[in-house]
Amino acid sequence: MAGYEQRLSVIGVGADDPGVRRFCVGQARAVLDDVLLALLSEGSFLGARSVGPAHAAVPDYPQAWNPNDAHRAIITLFDVVIEAVTRTVDGSCPGSSRMIAEGAVSLHHSIMARFKAALESKARALLQETAQACLDDRRTVSRDLHDRVGYSVSVAKQNLELCELYRYQGNAAAEHKMRVAHQALHEALDQVRELASELRAYGGTDSLARALQACTEGIRTPGTAIEISVSGHESWMPAEALDELYLALREALRNAFAHSCARTVTLHVDIAPHQTRAVVKDDGVGFDPAATPEGVGLACMRERIERLGGTVCITGFPGRGASVEFLLPARRKGMVA
Repeated sequence: MAGYEQRLSVIGVGADDPGVRRFCVGQARAVLDDVLLALLSEGSFLGARSVGPAHAAVPDYPQAWNPNDAHRAIITLFDVVIEAVTRTVDGSCPGSSRMIAEGAVSLHHSIMARFKAALESKARALLQETAQACLDDRRTVSRDLHDRVGYSVSVAKQNLELCELYRYQGNAAAEHKMRVAHQALHEALDQVRELASELRAYGGTDSLARALQACTEGIRTPGTAIEISVSGHESWMPAEALDELYLALREALRNAFAHSCARTVTLHVDIAPHQTRAVVKDDGVGFDPAATPEGVGLACMRERIERLGGTVCITGFPGRGASVEFLLPARRKGMVA
């Protein structure tokens, strides 16, 4: 085990996250227990020489774990154990080759069984996260449809009913109610177009700057200027992280346009090999973040960034505008989409 830990350190597994190395070491100890049980059991050489993870719980994968880590950790463990066995077993003894072969087969079976179980556990966790993210997005769309589109349609319906009543009564106000209904329907149509624009996710087929500029066409309030700049190479970020950043920035822009009453909203993204920094600022009415409850939109935005190992900092002062800053680490292992 000491040799295995030292070898992991040399090849860099777990260099960024001690939890990854602890996971590898824990799995290695369990694998050796499996092998000992297999070698002490009765059965054929290629048959019963396998004890899998059913004999012990498989721990959850660390968040920073990725398939490349798994591949290197598996090969390293196999190499370390086989080297130790061949140094210990006397090759001149009868049956020594068979002993090494049995140990290698048992080692292979246990490693594959345990890492397969852990990968399946990780896949289930990722599916749950994806399902929750989809549910959050559906709730957001549902709320927007109800609060924005539903309200305008309700106003139109009410005024059309009043128009019909006034015409029946010969009331001159009927035409005014018809104009109000038409205006409400136009607003509802505009809001549907805005929602359709906001739902268009950044898919990597366009530059981040152009995608952000396009999304503001549907959410920018009249009289508010927008300044967008993106520096650095997008290839320095994994595609899934870039998509999550786009969604978070889109939410921050929507909040700025909807609540700040700003003259200007600025957005700058700086993508560097070691870190990505994005800031959305406005010169609007401002607010006190400590005294303002965090809504669903901000909570979802924060969850997206923190799931990538990043941080969100929201600052604001009444009458002096507000800003949202995202900091994301360099290309992470095991990035979650």
